[in-house]
Amino acid sequence: MNIVIKNQNFKIIDALTVDILKTFEGQFSLAEINEELINFYYEKVIIDITAIRNYYDINSVLIFLKNFEPNNTIIILNNSELINSPSFLRILIENGYYNFTKNAAGVNFLLNNPNKYEDVEEYTRERYVDEEVNTIKQEDHIVSSTEEKKTNLKSDYNEPEREDIKRVSKNKNQIVIGIQNLTKHAGATTLAYMMIRQLKQYYSVKGIEMNRQDFIYFRDSDLSLCTSVDDLNLKFKEYSDIDIIIIDLNGFDASRYCDDILYLIDPGLVSLNKMLKKDPNVKIKTENGKIVLNRSALKDSDIPDFEYETKLKVFYNIGNVNDRVEKLQSIDRFLYKLGFKEQGRNFKSGIFKSK
Repeated sequence: MNIVIKNQNFKIIDALTVDILKTFEGQFSLAEINEELINFYYEKVIIDITAIRNYYDINSVLIFLKNFEPNNTIIILNNSELINSPSFLRILIENGYYNFTKNAAGVNFLLNNPNKYEDVEEYTRERYVDEEVNTIKQEDHIVSSTEEKKTNLKSDYNEPEREDIKRVSKNKNQIVIGIQNLTKHAGATTLAYMMIRQLKQYYSVKGIEMNRQDFIYFRDSDLSLCTSVDDLNLKFKEYSDIDIIIIDLNGFDASRYCDDILYLIDPGLVSLNKMLKKDPNVKIKTENGKIVLNRSALKDSDIPDFEYETKLKVFYNIGNVNDRVEKLQSIDRFLYKLGFKEQGRNFKSGIFKSK
């Protein structure tokens, strides 16, 4: 049986005609995927390259792949020029990863006909041009796009992803805030929604959710979904006149898009210990953002002890909040500390004023 690790190339995965034991969806580091794979026994792994955190960095890709036997690994590429560049593919091949493709038919074929070095040797030659990745002959274990259409398979997810994309904004004062769970179920989606609700009183604001669809349950026209870098870039163009954009990141690396990133932690012992065990370098990785305790049972007086034990500096401590309540003073106080001073009008003198 096979396992699948997928992200943006989900349409290719959906078109596969193979037995799948388990599918993991999202972006993962090596530590994160190892935790998911505990007690899993499988024959082959199909990896969507966009499911690897920082996949545009070949070193990150190799670190992720090191626990997967090359002969049992099939990598689905996207249309990024970087990913299809001769240097990128050459390094994959030099490390023994010969089985890569860009369509479902290629995956189906490679499962039963794994490549040997001579099958991919051409991609290590200097005369190789990256357009060749798009057309891999059946006898070479890669299927051209025209051949795939003849098989009546579903269309593949071939949306190009440009790593050099920059945020486009006509409004120089626009603020983009990303929210990322550090512990599982720390509440990024709901917190994003509550922040947007409160900010709407005094600012123009939009919310974007990356790679998932939980925002649809809030039934709010100011919330939207994105599944790729290009989608996100289009949203930035569309929202160029908006004051604030809140992004529920879901593992998406948005450091070059966001003005600030909120890292959410559920400070419960089990969640906290899992996080610290999974990633001992969490302090380094979050030093350019803000640590927020969410759904927290800790009192403010407990925070110094928490900071001492975890070596993390806490920006704010948010308790359990009823998101059904119309006016959320605790969220307004949090937003005020983030720099949105208009929210202070909602808790002046300790009471809410009507808008």
